[in-house]
Amino acid sequence: MAKQVGHKFAWVIKDFSSLREKCYSTPVQIGDCKWRLVVYLKGLFKSDHISLFLEVADVKSLPFGWKRLVKFRLTIAKQVSEVPSLLLSLFEQGPSVLKKSHRWFDQKNPLWGFPTMIPLAKIHDKNEGFLVNDQLMIVAEVDVLQVVVTSEKSEETNPLSQVESVSSVQDSVVEFRARNQHLKTACTNVLLSLTQTLCLTPQELSVGDLVEAEKALAYTKDTGLEVEWLVKKLNEVKEKKEAQSG
Repeated sequence: MAKQVGHKFAWVIKDFSSLREKCYSTPVQIGDCKWRLVVYLKGLFKSDHISLFLEVADVKSLPFGWKRLVKFRLTIAKQVSEVPSLLLSLFEQGPSVLKKSHRWFDQKNPLWGFPTMIPLAKIHDKNEGFLVNDQLMIVAEVDVLQVVVTSEKSEETNPLSQVESVSSVQDSVVEFRARNQHLKTACTNVLLSLTQTLCLTPQELSVGDLVEAEKALAYTKDTGLEVEWLVKKLNEVKEKKEAQSG
């Protein structure tokens, strides 16, 4: 069960070592949407990491064309005692693993996050203090910056058009021969998320966003997907970002 204080909420995963595949937090209401965390316990692409994502939990209840611009922070919290305090974790966290981003959540992309949030070895290391009594604590901070019903971006500001991105993803998946459907679905979702990222302008992207995109793309290539078209687009966006910074 998740404990909420304002736009922050904490989730304690019990019996962590016995869990398999993925699990979900209890949805919480922030703004006009319900949000939840999704953890892939063996990672999407690296089985020695966990993947952590923020997801809109009530997609079916939202009107067609909904979009939310969200700034979010996801933290794997270190626990200072054997009895984790949810309220303490929301305000006074010790040295933890924190990653943050800002994204447009919409009907096609209701989930964003980090495929390589933290190595499993680090979680299980008793000296690190992440796992206490086989419980893992995750804290999320969600700031909804903008709410829109429909939004159109011009082709001039998009490094990759929506039509081109969906078509290219479909072409890549057709050529992909995954050993199981779950892996194929996961790869497809990540490809769609990557193309959505590259649809943002250089001003909207941080250096950290590009680093995460590069890592996710590298793991996707290792699965056998043909994604050279996306590598090219990522390089173009990086060049524009570097030119802007310079």
